[in-house]
Amino acid sequence: MRRALLLTTAVLLSTPLVPARASDPEVEQLKQMVEQMRQELQQVKEENRELKQEVQILRSKLAGAPVRVGKGAPSFRSKTGKTVDFYGYFKIDAAYSDSKAVGKDFILFALPENSKGPVINSAFPYLKHSNDNDFNINFKHSRFGFLIKTKEGDYNILGNFEFDFYGNLDENDDNPNHAGIRVRKAWVQFGKEDWNVRAGLDWMLLTQLYPHLSNFPSGAMMGNIGYRIPQIRFTKLFKFENSKLTTQFALDKVWGDPDPTLKPWIDTGSNSGRPDVQGRLAYDFNLVGVKLHFGAIGHVGKEQVTLSDGSEKNLDTYSYGLEGAVSPTGWLTISGKIWKGRNLGGWYTGGVGQGVLYVYSGGKVDTKLKGYPVDAKEIDAEGGWVEVTLKPDPKWVFHLGYGVDNPDNDDLQYNGKYPVLARLKNTMYYANAFYRLTHSLGFMGEYLRVKTEYPDTDFAGDSYGDGTVNRFQGSVLYFF
Repeated sequence: MRRALLLTTAVLLSTPLVPARASDPEVEQLKQMVEQMRQELQQVKEENRELKQEVQILRSKLAGAPVRVGKGAPSFRSKTGKTVDFYGYFKIDAAYSDSKAVGKDFILFALPENSKGPVINSAFPYLKHSNDNDFNINFKHSRFGFLIKTKEGDYNILGNFEFDFYGNLDENDDNPNHAGIRVRKAWVQFGKEDWNVRAGLDWMLLTQLYPHLSNFPSGAMMGNIGYRIPQIRFTKLFKFENSKLTTQFALDKVWGDPDPTLKPWIDTGSNSGRPDVQGRLAYDFNLVGVKLHFGAIGHVGKEQVTLSDGSEKNLDTYSYGLEGAVSPTGWLTISGKIWKGRNLGGWYTGGVGQGVLYVYSGGKVDTKLKGYPVDAKEIDAEGGWVEVTLKPDPKWVFHLGYGVDNPDNDDLQYNGKYPVLARLKNTMYYANAFYRLTHSLGFMGEYLRVKTEYPDTDFAGDSYGDGTVNRFQGSVLYFF
């Protein structure tokens, strides 16, 4: 049957489409027949390729030899016959910083300079050495994962597990031999070509477009909001001739501040008794050869904190923003995001990690929940990032970028006083280059400058100076 189809197609393709006297309707009909034949021929070729791979796998198994298949074929099959792709990379980072920052294997914000005062000297003695330089080599950004794919009936079913090595059981333990495996993704998705439902741990809808840094958090607390979170996500696609509209919304588990006075800990997000809702609307299209992407993002939710008098107080969390990218040529892309919101600490990675101001008896204030507060109020913030991507040839990729996270300074105060180590603003500038020596081996270099602004004095009378850190990082990456 396949040979007959191939012969028929070959004859049709080698024969003039129509005689000179054929009418226009006949021409169009024959063109459609030829196009259909071409599509069927391509399908036959694809089926033959898959059959050859299956035969190759069976022969290897019978011979007891390792299974070797072509590019794009599944890595292996599960016991139940599911197609499994095993993927990942090794990433070895060496980084030098000219001063101390929060984060050693990566940077979140710079520590203040010239810090002094009774609380600083007793509770944060390491700040005396905040101007000291730092050098580190680590492997924790390496990752691996499994993507399982099946088609059952009319449904495409996917499952994804992904892991890295930032799973220290004790966050104060810097011993590299104690690094643990951490779950990055764990989700299942089912649907058809134009819609799907995904449930599990995955990236928020707020951060589908993100800056490309070698520094691990990818701009968290420096202008890029969003993180991975347990969710149930619904996606609907509308495809047109030269464009695509993506509509998404998700129900997420809000993760707020944990209350250390309760065992087991109950965080303010789960204590609210409700999920938050996230949404995203994105439109991708071509305009006279220019690729364009525009999107709108946002979320809304509630947290609940128990006050010292036993009452409960609800706290709002929300955000809204715009994302965009333009590619006038294949080697240039300009992308970015702007956002504004309230109570964006924790997993939302906004407000430089400060979402709520907790007020305690005696006028003490803090941005972390420590016991039952007298009162609590949300902190507003705004920010964003912009990035230029250059791809002069297949081996080179360059990124230049800027980001800022700017909390509302009035919200960070209570009776005109700031908490200890309140961050008023966090700004990043970065430039990096990636060179692919071979298909699997690459090298990356990055310069990152982070400036963090602090108040002159806090509620305890401690004084600060703004912090700035310059970080130089080199990486070796091996993809598999």
